[in-house]
Amino acid sequence: MTEMQSQGVSDIDVLALSVRDPESKRLIHEAITAYRGGAFRSAIMSTWISVVYDIFSKARELSVQGDAAATAFIVKVDSAINSQSVAQMQTIERELLESACTHMQMLTKHEHEALSRIQNDRNLCAHPAFVTDDDFFQPVPDLVRTHIVHALRLLLIHAPLQGKSALARFRTDILSPSYPTNRDGIRVFVVTKYLGRAKDVLVANLVKVLIKSLFLDDSADFLSRRRLVAWTLSEVANSKPAIFDATAVPFVGPFFDGIDDEKLMDICVLLGAENRLWDWLSEATKLRLLRLIEDANVSQLKAHHVFDAFSVQRVADALLARFYAFNKDEQVELIADNPRREFIDQGIRIYADSPSYRESERLGQALILPLATNFAAQDVKRLLEAVLGNSQISYASGTPDILLDVFRITQPLLDDTKADWQIFVNAMTEQHGGKEDAHYSYPAIRARLSAA
Repeated sequence: MTEMQSQGVSDIDVLALSVRDPESKRLIHEAITAYRGGAFRSAIMSTWISVVYDIFSKARELSVQGDAAATAFIVKVDSAINSQSVAQMQTIERELLESACTHMQMLTKHEHEALSRIQNDRNLCAHPAFVTDDDFFQPVPDLVRTHIVHALRLLLIHAPLQGKSALARFRTDILSPSYPTNRDGIRVFVVTKYLGRAKDVLVANLVKVLIKSLFLDDSADFLSRRRLVAWTLSEVANSKPAIFDATAVPFVGPFFDGIDDEKLMDICVLLGAENRLWDWLSEATKLRLLRLIEDANVSQLKAHHVFDAFSVQRVADALLARFYAFNKDEQVELIADNPRREFIDQGIRIYADSPSYRESERLGQALILPLATNFAAQDVKRLLEAVLGNSQISYASGTPDILLDVFRITQPLLDDTKADWQIFVNAMTEQHGGKEDAHYSYPAIRARLSAA
């Protein structure tokens, strides 16, 4: 045996150890034994038998999991077995790979083609009388080895998590109350349950399902979970970048060209999670979206999560222009719903102009606390100056609690803001030192500053 042949057999042995089904493993070992013994026709026939059995076995697994296509296939198989109908059995075997590829979606097209070559060669081995003497089939070792490796790599070693049943289960998962609600959780869930053992066809179909899910006639169930859909799409893109790009690039443009105006703004939540989609849209669709944003009211912008698309520069420019065209109350509503860094300046400005105690407390809760998670050191300084500069804020009973929360939220900035806090506390203590209520002298913040 040559070195190349020895290495080939070694590769086959390693693959054979990973075959999931015990009977499939036994059958492929028969093929390997025949190959080693030089019985090449027998090896090809045994390889095909292992393929047939393994597809049957996987179909039964999928049927138990509720796959309708697999169940229909197994019903047909069992009917042929019970009635001992040779004609039915021959038809099932002849159409087996097409059923596995088209109906049960266990196989991709290229896998179907590779396994079809095994089937064709098996027919030549099993029916030598059907060819002329000049065409008599003489399989060579390399061909047999290739067939065995393809059967192992493309089918036998894989779990049957494929096709429509997997997509149906994914739909159930993402709509269930137990589906993760943060990106880290979604990453772990999707990779471990689906992508870790999914074939290309499932990943490609999943990409299309996620992109389409918010825009079809039956999309109502998904609309309340827009961001979960978008984050899931992004995790699929990160985990399977080659398949994602190959699927999404030719799909996105034509699909969104056909989406009506009333639904188009829902693309913004997808852009927020995967902004490359913007580059794959047609220019006509981009212009339509920007035009819709120009005319959208606050309720529409909020309902469609349009501000999620801020990472796309042209969309961000349109959103900022629309934001500054709204009145103060509308801006407050949008900032409260989208406390982005880009809104900090305007949020502090609105807060600084608070006309009453109650309004300053409302704005502190609605604007300042949500925005504080995105504060930089200079924003803390401007906020404290705004409080000192407006008695309607500094004398409001709720202001000390609001600022204490800001202090906690911006704790990581304390090295750069400690002096500003100290100036503020000293000024407030001086202003309110004569009051019996020490509330306005900020003893909690002063104590934290002393301990820092």
